[in-house]
Parts: sequence; C-alpha cells; structure tokens
Amino acid sequence: MEVRGHRGHDAYLPHCLGHEGSGVVVEVGPKVEKVKPGDTVILSWMKGAGANVPGSIFEWKGKKVNAGAITTFSRYSIISENRLIAIPSDFSLKEAALIGCAIPTGLGAVFNTAQPRAGESLAVFGCGGIGLCSLIGAKIMGCVPRIAVDINTQKLAAAKDLGATHCIDASKEDPVAAIQKIGPLDYAIEASGNPTVMNQALRSVRPKEVLQSLLGMPILASS
Repeated sequence: MEVRGHRGHDAYLPHCLGHEGSGVVVEVGPKVEKVKPGDTVILSWMKGAGANVPGSIFEWKGKKVNAGAITTFSRYSIISENRLIAIPSDFSLKEAALIGCAIPTGLGAVFNTAQPRAGESLAVFGCGGIGLCSLIGAKIMGCVPRIAVDINTQKLAAAKDLGATHCIDASKEDPVAAIQKIGPLDYAIEASGNPTVMNQALRSVRPKEVLQSLLGMPILASS
C-alpha cells in the first residue's frame, strides 16, 4: 500500500521503508551524544531521547527518494538519534530487531489496552510477530484460556510453544464458532490487519464486553 500510494496523498513518495531493526553504528553526526561508532543498537519508530532529526533525501536513477527518521530496509541507514537504543554488544541482533516494534506493540496491546485480569480469556487473531508477543503478554497476565487463531500451521505451532492453550486453524473451521465452544471470550487481540479477521475478532468477544467496548472500554487492539 505504501509503494502504490494507497494510504492516501503522500507528497514524499517514493520513500524508503522499514520501522524496526537492529545494527551497529558506523559513524555519527555532530552533537550526537547518545551513541558512538561501534555501538550495537535497536532501531525503533518510537521516539526516545536524543535529537529528532528530519529524514534524508537520496538520489536513485535521477529521482529523489525520501527517507523518514528511521528506515531499515537497507544495508546502511541514516537514523535520527532519538530512534536508537544502545544495547550490550553481545545481545543477539536477530532478537534485538523484535524490540523495535513487535514486542512493545504486542505486549502493549495486552498490558496497556486490554489490561486483562488473571483468569480472564483472551484470543489472538494472527500469530505473526505482534500476535505472538500478545500471546506472551496474555500468559504473563495469567489469562486462561489463551487462544491462538491463524491459517498457518507453523505459526500455530509457534503459538502453542509460547503458551497458547488452544490453537484454531481458521482455514479449516470458523474461528468464531470454535471459540464459542471453548467458552466466553473476554478479550480479542487482532494482529492480522485483515478486515474479515477484524470482524471475526469482534464477533468472538462475548456481548457484555462488546457493549463495554462501545462505551469506551478498550478490548480490541489492532495493529
């Protein structure tokens, strides 16, 4: 959608993409104090301490290509100081990349938006990075049952390893009906971005909670 300009009018197309990652600082600009060359860092879209620097403009085949304060789909990136978090050099870069978005978004959907109590039920629709992190959050909060919904068997297997008490393959059965058989659902986290799945998540939550959500109590977090 970004590439095709379907997210609305954007005077900055074409532009570089990528909003989470990890890497090693090669060099720094003047007045940068937060990191130094050689530091291992997390790159995140979330603003932190440091200078808030505008994006860069590159040239490619005679065209101008814009880059925001953070872009990660490249071997080298120019990053705003306030989008970097220094970490120990022995921290795995592979796992560190998840902290830039998937972990805070997934855990935040549970901790900050849903705010379930121990013993309440929660279902995650879409078991990608954000969904799996939401499932971890549900386990930390003591949610029971913890239901994972996806159409990918490998993702469902990962969900089970990370604490799902029930796994539903939405390619083989109606997830709404399957969840109703398990029991009343207190919270639903939608992490697929698919409108059909969003509708399924809303219909899966018990009526009382749906009414509360309409009155302003957040029960559904979409990424």
